Amino acid sequence: KQWYQRRVRGANQDTYAQVESLHQDKDFRVKVTREEMENLFADLFPRFQAPFVDAINSAGISKPEIEQVVLFGGGTRIPKIQEQILKATDQKELHKYINTDEAAAMGSAFMAASSSSVFRTKQIKLRDANQFPFFVSFNKLVLNEEGAVTEEKLVNKELYYRNNGIPQKKAMTYTKFTDDFHFNVSYGNLEHLSERQASEFATLPLMMVNVKGVKDVFNQHHDKTSKGIKAHIMVDDSGLIGVESVEAIFETIVANKTETGWMESVSNFFTGNSDDEGEKKEEKKEEAKEGEKKEEEKKEE
Repeated sequence: KQWYQRRVRGANQDTYAQVESLHQDKDFRVKVTREEMENLFADLFPRFQAPFVDAINSAGISKPEIEQVVLFGGGTRIPKIQEQILKATDQKELHKYINTDEAAAMGSAFMAASSSSVFRTKQIKLRDANQFPFFVSFNKLVLNEEGAVTEEKLVNKELYYRNNGIPQKKAMTYTKFTDDFHFNVSYGNLEHLSERQASEFATLPLMMVNVKGVKDVFNQHHDKTSKGIKAHIMVDDSGLIGVESVEAIFETIVANKTETGWMESVSNFFTGNSDDEGEKKEEKKEEAKEGEKKEEEKKEE
């Protein structure tokens, strides 16, 4: 019914608004003209430009770079809203060739089929942009020449920037910790929001992560070189952030061949010589030596 009324308001200059059983089972029905509706919502229409201006600024493009604006959604059928869109984007015309109701239903069906293991369809990938930057804060250990901790400094690092593609996984590597530690995840710079919007965000960290068992792992691998502790932090399709895993990385140094041996192996690779051929050469040398010995014995006789 609402869909029908939007279509009617978008095409006609007047229509009837109706509320069934408004009072004592009696229906309310009144005629509403386009002029009356636009006067009622005159203070709201300029607000429709704000989302377009924000999208253009976030994308880092200018209005002349916009190739076309395609309308999608029932509210875009209202002529006054279309007028505001034209002003916000500096376009001469709007493209209305998409049936928004069918497109939404068909897109949802194909996305559901692509996500299911029952149906075989072409893979549909959706990439969204993260609207809120995320910071990781931790106490950085400052070590002296002997490796002892002299002080701790609070470090804030922006791990996910605004408009980073999601879903996405990033890693933070901690190289100074050899014992249990913790780090916090919180929202980053929210200057792109209004004061009212920013006030709705909590000042406390979104997440406090305690990493335990670090000392035991280092004791188990004391004979290896530590390459740090890596925390894998992921933002999912819904923009929710979480820690996927934490791992300690160690390096084992393996003794390499001597430089001469390495060069010989490379030379054999390019010349086509193999170990078998080397053995054959050694056998020929031994045969030649035996022949020389026999000749010397004959001369002595």
